[in-house]
Amino acid sequence: MPMNYPDYDTLREEYEAGNITAVDFVLQQSDEVTEDYHQFCKDEVLSPTSVESAKAFMDFREELFEESISN
Repeated sequence: MPMNYPDYDTLREEYEAGNITAVDFVLQQSDEVTEDYHQFCKDEVLSPTSVESAKAFMDFREELFEESISN
């Protein structure tokens, strides 16, 4: 059964307010983002439960986004 994910804007507000961790923010976006995150952690030999790993993943995704809009 698919997970019912919260609205992205609500999730972002919860993260920015400090109500959820970076790990929660990443894992509550979608099945696809969760899968990408776990693969990122595996590829980079990072712990998927680490806040620093989640922040590194968020930076990585931001860089990919910026590259995609600059091309």
